[in-house]
Amino acid sequence: MIASTETGLYQQAETILHRLDPRVKVLSCLVLVVLSFGAAGWMQLLSMITIVALATWSINPASQRIFRLFWLLRWFLLFTFLLHLFLSPGRTLWGLSWLSFDGLLSGAFVCLQMLLAVAASALLGITTTTQSLSLAFAWFVQPLRWLGCRTDEWQKILLLAMDFVPLVHEEIRASGQEERRTADAVPPAASQGRFAAWGKWLHDLIFRLVDRGDEIAHRLALDDAAALRPMVLPAFLPMALLDQLFSLFVCLMIFSYWLVG
Repeated sequence: MIASTETGLYQQAETILHRLDPRVKVLSCLVLVVLSFGAAGWMQLLSMITIVALATWSINPASQRIFRLFWLLRWFLLFTFLLHLFLSPGRTLWGLSWLSFDGLLSGAFVCLQMLLAVAASALLGITTTTQSLSLAFAWFVQPLRWLGCRTDEWQKILLLAMDFVPLVHEEIRASGQEERRTADAVPPAASQGRFAAWGKWLHDLIFRLVDRGDEIAHRLALDDAAALRPMVLPAFLPMALLDQLFSLFVCLMIFSYWLVG
């Protein structure tokens, strides 16, 4: 689902989160993830849930993608929850020695932490283009230029990787439909023919991915305007009014988080 469109998670819209500077959003996402996993109690976690829920509500209807991500992670979350439920020491549940009440609480707590981290990351991806994310990354690693690091190349590699993910998904989906049609056309007894058809499908898929990857890489190498727009981010300081207000809100959120803990 992350790569279900050519733009990945990104959804174009005119919301507050979309208009924020990508560097502010990257830092805010990092703060949300750290605070989510650093929560020591339910009050702190509930404060994070409230913040993420408000942010999710602000980007409707694009927020549906976040819930689809949750659904994709359902088996992993269920496995994590059951591990805590069956293996955690502590008080028992309903008098059954193999069910842990403390494990029930800790499992639910850990699953909520993971969901919050996923939601914060998805909010960043939904409201920020891959180009803006790569430019924000280049801005953060800019001081490494003093050490001789080729940060511009890192930015292009990151952009190439982020743009290549939806491309892979598109090719696999198209090739999968073709492979199923080919497999249906082969009689069930002809297992060797099925294997040959599957090998040909995999061969064609790899070569198509290589060709399309080369196309993206050459476009980046030529500094194609469509691939790297805008070329640079505006100056971070002085911050725009919206970014100032949002940064103040993040600071208040951190203070409230510390207060309820």
